[in-house]
Amino acid sequence: MAGYVLGMDGGQSYTTAAVCDLSGRLLGAGRAGPANHVWEPGGAARARRAVSQSMGGALRAAGLRRVRFEAAFLGMTGAMPHTRRAVRGCVPTRRFRLENDKVTALASVTAGQPGIVTIAGTGTITYGQNARGEEADASGWGYLIGDEGSAFWIAKQALAAACRAYDGRGPRTSLVAALTAAAEVDDLWRLHELIYSGRTSRAAIAALAVAVNETADAGDALARRVLREAGRELGLAVAVVARKLRMSRGATTVGMVGGVFQGSAVVRNSFRREVRRHVPEAIFAPPRFTPVIGSVLLALRMAGARITPAVMANLDAASAAVGEK
Repeated sequence: MAGYVLGMDGGQSYTTAAVCDLSGRLLGAGRAGPANHVWEPGGAARARRAVSQSMGGALRAAGLRRVRFEAAFLGMTGAMPHTRRAVRGCVPTRRFRLENDKVTALASVTAGQPGIVTIAGTGTITYGQNARGEEADASGWGYLIGDEGSAFWIAKQALAAACRAYDGRGPRTSLVAALTAAAEVDDLWRLHELIYSGRTSRAAIAALAVAVNETADAGDALARRVLREAGRELGLAVAVVARKLRMSRGATTVGMVGGVFQGSAVVRNSFRREVRRHVPEAIFAPPRFTPVIGSVLLALRMAGARITPAVMANLDAASAAVGEK
């Protein structure tokens, strides 16, 4: 059966689009800038640009020009009704659906089955769906008032610890040297100036979490404490969602998606310990697909395609081709 579908994953760091045929075969992928919350200054235009550019890149890679998709499923950070209104006209498609990226992240782990997923990247959110189709989420309040356990939160906690150590108000830590080196400045006050002058982005601050991981791996006690607390906070969000959905007892799939989990064994281990305190039979699962291919799977279902083993095999291959999960 001829036809194409579009899947998209729009986050706070970048946006990825994938064009597949109705057998799940990847034809092309494209990447563009972040699809930040549309209520921020310039947010609506930024989201439209991210959608158009990533889709355009995927179509060029596929060797396609004028295409009307059978279905398009977009998983976008901070998706709200006005996000849908902002980007709907960018996508030529018969069927259109835009949801928070938590929905596509869960699909990337469970392939449409019940479960709970925690996304921990620049920001964080936890989302679940039970066998009755009921949904619940926790966290995801944004970098100013929430997102505990995210890369931005980890960087913020580490910076606070470094400032206390710098002043002599707290214990010594290698984070002072590690964070300044990662920011390519020679003093913590220079980093302070970059942050408060607005000359560094939220994503660049979140990227400092990599230096926290490295410092923890080298044995720094404060860095390890920050990462353990991050894992605990992420695990608490799973516990809340499991309780809301009555999934605390019995085998429950719990997915871990995002760079925070990929980058730190300390976070992963702390997360698992906290989850098992509340969901003793949790089954921890890595993503089967990249989030954008989770979007493709949902788009295929919208298009009425049969999800056969052959289609799943094509989606597996597409996920491997697109990149990191």
